Amino acid sequence: MTTPRTLASALIAGMVLMTTTVQAADVPAVPGATATEVQIRSSMDDSLQPAVMVVPDGYDPSTPTPLLIGMHTWSSHYLQMVVEYGQLAVQHGWLAILPHFRGPNKANNPEPLKAGGSLYMQHDIIDAYDWVVENHNVDLDRVYATGGSGGGHATLLMVAKYPHLFAAAAAWCPVTDFKDWWSVQNGYAKDVVAVTGGEPGDSPAIDFEYARRSPRTFMTNLANVPVMFAHGDRDGTIPTQQSWDTFRRLLEVPTHETFFYSFAGGHVSRAAYGLDWCQDFTRSAKPPTNLRLVTDESKSYYWADLRMADETRMATCDLRLADDVLTILSENIAGATLNVTELPIPDGDGLSLAARNDEPLTITLLGLPEAAKVQCPEGWAKAVEGADALTIEIEATVEARSFRIAW
Repeated sequence: MTTPRTLASALIAGMVLMTTTVQAADVPAVPGATATEVQIRSSMDDSLQPAVMVVPDGYDPSTPTPLLIGMHTWSSHYLQMVVEYGQLAVQHGWLAILPHFRGPNKANNPEPLKAGGSLYMQHDIIDAYDWVVENHNVDLDRVYATGGSGGGHATLLMVAKYPHLFAAAAAWCPVTDFKDWWSVQNGYAKDVVAVTGGEPGDSPAIDFEYARRSPRTFMTNLANVPVMFAHGDRDGTIPTQQSWDTFRRLLEVPTHETFFYSFAGGHVSRAAYGLDWCQDFTRSAKPPTNLRLVTDESKSYYWADLRMADETRMATCDLRLADDVLTILSENIAGATLNVTELPIPDGDGLSLAARNDEPLTITLLGLPEAAKVQCPEGWAKAVEGADALTIEIEATVEARSFRIAW
């Protein structure tokens, strides 16, 4: 678990903003709140990463309080949005955290590969979330995210990678696909090359970096979270068409809760409007029964904990519970632990499990009756003896096959 740390001014100099000495006194004041710099231990590389914590004057530690995670833009840092997002948090009566997430996504960043949507950047934001939850009384059903441009990129990427944590989000004029944005060849192309390590087509590893840092790759993960996806129709920095192309990925999931807000304007954000919209949403108490997941790392999503077979390429896992049939369609997934405790499992004598997977797949089902047994006479799906929960080994198959789990 992360803990706050205090750094002396001498250590902060040059570390936080690369060329500018930043001290605690430099944290902008937020009327009606206390804004404080905190240092949070990275779960990725054990470094200390700065953030600004904003606590409204009316905050009551005995009362669960909503949390806003505010994202800085592409070329900036954690102090950039303190005043604007801090004031909006005060107006709504929310806590706010503004993480640094490795700073500017620029070629002159001392460690550019750790910025620009990397796993380091993502885990910095989750570390900041964990720190706030540990140190304040957060209403976990009302956690929101917002940002514009590079902050819109961070917002979409984080909500897509951690959809189960958020009640709603607003992403403004976001970078949604690194390859598309690089192809524009504007002044930011060199930054895209710096944070990914190369140009598209240089190698499969570089192409994987472009994909894993692009929200477009993970858009179907957003299906169960209300997200305002907003872009001005005259944006000269990030073409609006890139956002439209990304949003269309959700056509695969017609019941999604994300919507596209197109407005007359350029490369601008309307943060107040977005947060006014977000405040009406609370995280659903019922887990979704239909998940279309894409992942670039082994991790949990809602009731599914996924373990990749090969972490050098993308993995997908479509999960659906309908009536008495649980369907699992996966690629590059070696293991899945599915906690169905809160899902609407039928009251009958069992359910069918239909699976299609290109790798041998081990599924552990939590929350089934103790008497649950695998019925697969053909032998391609077998229960693992001695497991605490019902664990099933399923042979790889190119076509969906089904067997019965009875109790």
